[in-house]
Amino acid sequence: MQKVKAEPIDPSKLTLKAGQGQNLHDHNRGKYWHIHLGDVRVGKIYIDFLENEVLGNHPSIDIFINKEYQGRHIGRYAYNMACEQSGLNRVYMHTRKSNIASIRAAEEAGFKEVVDKVFRQVVMVWEK
Repeated sequence: MQKVKAEPIDPSKLTLKAGQGQNLHDHNRGKYWHIHLGDVRVGKIYIDFLENEVLGNHPSIDIFINKEYQGRHIGRYAYNMACEQSGLNRVYMHTRKSNIASIRAAEEAGFKEVVDKVFRQVVMVWEK
């Protein structure tokens, strides 16, 4: 059986609704949102602070799209919306090199790869 390619969503129907959590600037605690397509919750996205030897204490974004909604360009819009709504000037994304879908979505949202031989993962940055 051949898999049918999912149609991209209408980005005007995508919204982020704040989840229960701490203020982003309150003692380095993150913030997260439920991703909604119309009235349907299709995933979640959050920004939290990570510490590493190269970037120090920095905001990092993670996204989870429900399986049945993957491949519909939700990630590219949600990444950008969360970064804009965070109020931060710079947000990083860390992912496995094999996570091509997240890398492409981040690129479409304006993230650029940070090239440093120390990183074992792909590290990308979004800047306002």
